[in-house]
Amino acid sequence: NSFSLSFLLSPIFPFFARKNMRVLHFLFLVLSLIFFTLTRADAQSEKSDYRLSVSGFVRADAIFDSRQVVEAREGFLLFYPKKPLYDANGEDINARPTFNQYAMTTRLTARATGPDVLGARVMALFESDFTGASNSENNSLRLRHAYISLQWTKTRLLIGQYWHPIDLPEMIPNVLSLNTGAPFHSFSRQPQIRLDRKAGKFNFVLAASSQRDYVNNGPKENSSIYIRNSVVPNLHGQVHFRNEKLFGGLAVDYKMLTPRIATDSLYVADERLNCLSWSGFVHYNTGKLSIKGQYTYGQALNDHLMMGGFGVTFTDSLTNQREYSPLNYHAVWVNTSLTSGNWQPSLIVGFTKNSGSTAKINGPVYARDADIDYVYRIAPMITYVTGKFSVIAEAEYTAAAYGINDEYFRVTGSKETGNIRIGLGVLYSF
Repeated sequence: NSFSLSFLLSPIFPFFARKNMRVLHFLFLVLSLIFFTLTRADAQSEKSDYRLSVSGFVRADAIFDSRQVVEAREGFLLFYPKKPLYDANGEDINARPTFNQYAMTTRLTARATGPDVLGARVMALFESDFTGASNSENNSLRLRHAYISLQWTKTRLLIGQYWHPIDLPEMIPNVLSLNTGAPFHSFSRQPQIRLDRKAGKFNFVLAASSQRDYVNNGPKENSSIYIRNSVVPNLHGQVHFRNEKLFGGLAVDYKMLTPRIATDSLYVADERLNCLSWSGFVHYNTGKLSIKGQYTYGQALNDHLMMGGFGVTFTDSLTNQREYSPLNYHAVWVNTSLTSGNWQPSLIVGFTKNSGSTAKINGPVYARDADIDYVYRIAPMITYVTGKFSVIAEAEYTAAAYGINDEYFRVTGSKETGNIRIGLGVLYSF
């Protein structure tokens, strides 16, 4: 077990512990899983209903950007180029190119199954990598997914942390970039309770989720406090259609945010913001050719690494009580890939547009770069696959149109700024 394994390795712990406790914990986890899997293999095959499998991959990447970019994880997760910043000589400070390398997306997944529970097949899964929770924690172990699934004949109950329902596994774009299509495609993993119900070729989904690593911006900067203080979870519903080659559906998402519980004048604040988003998606897959696309109308979806946020529309002069309005965004993307053979080309095209607020903004705005009118991206990619080994090259052109906000926070007089990213990745799965 993990305790005895730790005891055997204890003489070398002090050295490694001083270097990186998170890496040490991860090594314990890997070694314990391998040890458990090996020692239980015979018993499982003969008389036990319990199974534990371990999988994952090791991945190394290098990236080059033609200018400074709005990013996360030291540039590994690219949103779009930074706006020009001119010095006294009229030269753009942000025109400086950058280069970086990383291996922190290396991943480990463990899946456990056992005897039926309440008449359902039970499965537990956890998945981790080294991207940490912030720039300061790069190369640190972090939790990606951790959930329990109960599967009946037509019904599935999922409890734990997983992709937000709008991030459908069938619809994740085939790209090298760590952004997986953001800010056009949603990118968010959240703690949730989710119920799926099949009816022929249809599947109905209801989910209630919270926020953890992906949160909204507000008066207290990026925080989950705005949805926690609302008490009401993020509510989501979907309907899917699926046959041999086609998968598609519609989604609707409701989120209540509470920006403050006290005003600047120290009155109890009664402030709420209701946000409604919806999405339509389709994926056509022949086994050799994959074409997928999605449209999303979003309000305050910056917790999904998309554009969005909200602003103050009214402030009471006596109590400092505020009213708010969400900023409205449209996002669409299409991804085409060949999915067989050694050489597998792919192309993604994405576009997102700022439509501003339906009410005049008369106070602070809490949003991701609301002075951008639109963003678009064109990113061709080529993958060479042989067995479990892959080499991937991607060229990604992203342009952002920066301008001036009017009273509804629509953008006027915008001008495009572009960035070219060249990415190279090597991956081995196990």
